[in-house]
Amino acid sequence: MDSLSKVRITKICLENFRNYEHALLEPHSFGNIILGENAQGKSNLLEAIEYAATGKAYRAAKDFELVRHGADTMKLDISFEAEGMIESISIFLKSKTGILLSNSVTASLQREIKVNGVKQSSTAALKRRLIVVSFKSQDLNIVRGGPAFRRDWIDILLCNLRASTAGRLQQYQKIVAQRNRLLKMISESGRFSTSDKEQLKTWDIQVAKAGSEIVKERLNLMAQLIPIAEKHHERISGKREKLTSEYVFKSKSAQGGSQNHEHDEDDDDALREKMKSFNIDDLRNAETKEIAKIIYLMLRDIRAEEIARRQTLIGPHRDDISFHLDGKSAMNFGSQGQQRSLVLSLKLAELESVRAALNEQPVLLLDDVLAELDLLRQEVLMEMVGSGMQTFVTTTHLSSFKPEWLADSQFFNVENGCLSAVREPIPR
Repeated sequence: MDSLSKVRITKICLENFRNYEHALLEPHSFGNIILGENAQGKSNLLEAIEYAATGKAYRAAKDFELVRHGADTMKLDISFEAEGMIESISIFLKSKTGILLSNSVTASLQREIKVNGVKQSSTAALKRRLIVVSFKSQDLNIVRGGPAFRRDWIDILLCNLRASTAGRLQQYQKIVAQRNRLLKMISESGRFSTSDKEQLKTWDIQVAKAGSEIVKERLNLMAQLIPIAEKHHERISGKREKLTSEYVFKSKSAQGGSQNHEHDEDDDDALREKMKSFNIDDLRNAETKEIAKIIYLMLRDIRAEEIARRQTLIGPHRDDISFHLDGKSAMNFGSQGQQRSLVLSLKLAELESVRAALNEQPVLLLDDVLAELDLLRQEVLMEMVGSGMQTFVTTTHLSSFKPEWLADSQFFNVENGCLSAVREPIPR
């Protein structure tokens, strides 16, 4: 671990971010424990760090939600050290109209992003700058939430690990949007001409090609990630449970539906059997061209419904990842304790993968989860963190923390959006 490059946040400045009017934090190079009662602003601080790292706020559907009530601007500045260099990220939100932001004023907001003082055109410039791994209570949705939570989880990790992924995702989204416009046009016209069929086939090919590249990246990452998660879960569960995972192509035809499709030279009945899912053993063997053909076949199978619904129903934007414990769905049959252990295993695997791929110690964000872990889970997490990783932990109390977590940490108190450093933690 000593050979890894260490990422360190040196300063955080907030202005009108959530419930913070003004806040300045100069964190410890290792442990930073943020204390406070519920709804005081602890999680907001960690959300600010993750927002600077990814350009995405995990608790906000729209950026305007990040602006303090009654304000018309928000500014976030973070300075950090990476590979021996001091860098900075600044994000500025402003109302174009000058009207105080509220739930009724969402379209008039503009965002300015600067990296090392240079203005950037998109959040893609933030990728692989400030590397963070977060573990929060909302991460239970990776197991028990809808497919979008799992897609976001793996795609955000991919963007951290591979610089090209963000561009591929954006390009794929543009292709799907253009195909959706064609589907809407065909649906509204009430006819499906030869020209429409040719245009749609062209877009089918593009969706299949671009989508297969994203799916392949996800599959490759899962092939690397899941065995590591299995190892951690085996220890956490005391070897009582076996974790397995599958990548699931979402489609009616894949789930046994009986939609009609036109047979032509592109058909391949053997491939249709692979539409249901790829188990962990299949991941390394799937070629991108094979995945593209599967997506293409599924698009053809479900064409009538897509025209009726005016949207693309097949592709990586609809896929899912399933997790099983001893062959049973962790979502449907796992207890809360089992689900929490599974998410911890995935997060530990994520942490290990980031370290290995980037040769960096990322910043670790633990939002109201550490105190909920029993001593065994705390011990496993402590071993992974070691003494070289900067960590931010939020909690309402310290009673269930292992002493090791408290020994080399700086404490901060948050009350009603006011942040202050404290020498000794207030007993809780």
